[in-house]
Parts: sequence; C-alpha cells; structure tokens
Amino acid sequence: MMPVGNRPAYNSNANPPELKFQLLKTSNLPNTSIDLSEAKPPVDILLFTVEDCEFLSCFSHLEEPFRSYHKDIGFVYVGYIEKMKIALMRCSKGPDVPRGSLSTAKDAILLLRPKATISVGACSGLDNGKVKLGDVVISSLLITADHKIPPSTNFMKLIKGMADGWKAPLQNADEYVKVHCDGVVLSVPKANEHIIRQHPDAFAVETEGGGLFTASFDFKMEWLVVRGIKDIRGKKQFSNEEKWKEVACVMAASLVAHNLRDSIPFKDWPNLDAETSRLTPLTNM
Repeated sequence: MMPVGNRPAYNSNANPPELKFQLLKTSNLPNTSIDLSEAKPPVDILLFTVEDCEFLSCFSHLEEPFRSYHKDIGFVYVGYIEKMKIALMRCSKGPDVPRGSLSTAKDAILLLRPKATISVGACSGLDNGKVKLGDVVISSLLITADHKIPPSTNFMKLIKGMADGWKAPLQNADEYVKVHCDGVVLSVPKANEHIIRQHPDAFAVETEGGGLFTASFDFKMEWLVVRGIKDIRGKKQFSNEEKWKEVACVMAASLVAHNLRDSIPFKDWPNLDAETSRLTPLTNM
C-alpha cells in the first residue's frame, strides 16, 4: 500500500478530488483509420477497457496515437508510452457476451501478439472497510465462480513495486490515493451475493477479469487486472457518482501508465509467437 500524505475519508457524499487535467471526450478521438497491418504488430502491451471513461483515461497517456481497424476485432488504437508500443481496445461488458472480454481478448492477442495484457478500469469496492472511493486495487488474487487465480508469473514480481514513485494526478498535492497491491478481486458476470459472502477478504468486485484470464492463459500470456474504486457495493447511489467513476478510471490508468514508462522490466518478456495465429493473416487484409 502507499501510505503517503493526507488521505481524506472519502464517502459517497463527499466531493471527488479535482483532477490535474480535464479528461478527453470521445469527440477528441481520431475519426479515420488505417489497416491494422500498417500498425506493424507485434505490440508490447495490450490494454483492455469497457466503458468510455476507462478508454479515454488510458488514451490520454498514449503518444502519437492513431486508430487502426481489422475485420476480426474492430478498432484498435495504437500509440506509445515512452519506449513501449501500446494497443488500446474496448470490449463489451461481460466476459461471455459477443465481443466481450473473452472473445475480444483471444482474437486481439492472436493478431497483435503482445507481451502482456492488462485490463484497466473502474469497479465497485466491497463494504468491509478495506477500500475507499478513488483507491486503486491491483489483483493479487482474482476469484471467479470456478477458480482462484494469482497473477501471471512475471507480473507477480512487479506488483509490490507498482506504486513506487507514483503520484496521483490530483490538483491538491496533499491528497493521495491508496494503491492496494494485495487486492483480492472477485470477477463475476453478474452480481452474485453468494460468492461475495464466501469471500469476506475481497476488496472489490468486477466483471471482465475472468475473461481476460481465460484468454491469456490459453496463450501462456502475462496478464493483470487493475481497477479504481468508483463506488461501494450496496451503498445508496449518489449525485456525484459519474465524477467518482471518472476519478477511479483516471487513477487506474495513471498507475498503469506510470509502470509502462519503465520498459526495463518488460524487455525480456516474449511476444506471442506469430506462428500460433489462426486468424486471417494481416498481409491478406
């Protein structure tokens, strides 16, 4: 965890902290595309998001971004974070729906051949005192309906240091965001009170991580789930809910981008072998 500075006890009625920058709108995104073949895969890291706020929070960190397209996976935004070549995608909510995290991740991994995949976004914290609004949770254990899954081997070596040197992009320098590097995260397609009650040690609940794990595991791919806390499950909805979601998304994306700026830990990770691809070759697009 990151015990630095003053940490207000944010609650659903509190005003969210002010961000250092204004989040982009979808109208700011590129509206023309190139063939994915021109993006020259492989990439280093593939980022998955679902909602616009998650996507835009990640997009704001890309240098020289452009939009590409492939008929099997749709739009892919490609850019750089320092020396790292990054692909950024949206998928539909839920792992098993058409174009959900499972099917989208499998197809995208085959085409983009990354070294690792990261699911970045916002989720609900559990009402057990472990997290507050705006916190960031890195999944040290992902629990689905069928499995308990630690992160992949190489990411496991990085997790404890992921908050090192990171400063939350907030206007007030005296405020800070806690990063939970030991977060137990539940990943279930729908609200499942039975599973939640079974795991009182869990920090948060989300819907996409299980699909990303399944897809990445099939290819022996490094994977990680990083979530900002947008609300507390079971608490009454509040008037500034959308603003808290924005804060949660920005915090998660900022932490991920902070770590991707240091390319050294990733330099020896292998890309997916192109020979394993079973989709339409990029040269035949």
